[in-house]
Amino acid sequence: MRFFPLILSFFALTVSGQPEPIDSIDVEVPQEEPVEEPKALVFGYFSYDEVLHSMPAYTQAKKNVETLAKQFQDEASRSEAEFSKRYEAFLEEQRDLAPSILKKRQAELQDMMERNVAFKEESQRLLQQAEHDAYAPLKAKIATALAQLGKERGLAFILNTDHDAVPWIDTDLGVDLNAVLKLRVR
Repeated sequence: MRFFPLILSFFALTVSGQPEPIDSIDVEVPQEEPVEEPKALVFGYFSYDEVLHSMPAYTQAKKNVETLAKQFQDEASRSEAEFSKRYEAFLEEQRDLAPSILKKRQAELQDMMERNVAFKEESQRLLQQAEHDAYAPLKAKIATALAQLGKERGLAFILNTDHDAVPWIDTDLGVDLNAVLKLRVR
C-alpha cells in the first residue's frame, strides 16, 4: 500500500499528460539484518599413534603380525639356504657335467632363484594385508570415538598431530583429546 500514491501519480500523468504533485512518497528501505559475531572455531587434536598403541587389542594385533612376519622370514631363510647349498654343489661339479646337464642345472637354479624372489614379494604383500586387516577394527573404533567426541564437544575439526603434521597448536582454541580417546577406545 505504500507504493499506491506513486502508482496513482504515474496513472494521472499518463492520463492527463501533466504530473500531479505528490505530497510524500513512502518508500520502504530494506534494513540490514544485524550481523552475528562469528563463533570462534574450536578444534580437537590428538596423537593417532599414541591412542592406537594404548589400546589393549593393539598389543595382540601387533604380536600376530610379528609372528606372521617371522614365519615368512624363516621360510625365506630356509629357501635361501637351500638355494645356496644347491648352487655351491653346482659350482663344484659343473666342470664334470655334460653340456645338456649343465644347462638343465642352470635352468633349475634360475627357476629356484625366481621362485624365491616371487615368494619374498608375495610374502611382503601378504604381510601388509595382514597388518591392514589386524589394525582395521582398531582404526574403526578410533574413528567412531573421534566422530562422537567431535559432535559432543561441538568441534569444527580434529587434527592428528603425528609426524610433525601440526607443528604448533594454540591450546586456548584447541582441545587435547588424547586422554579421553584412550579411555573411550579401551
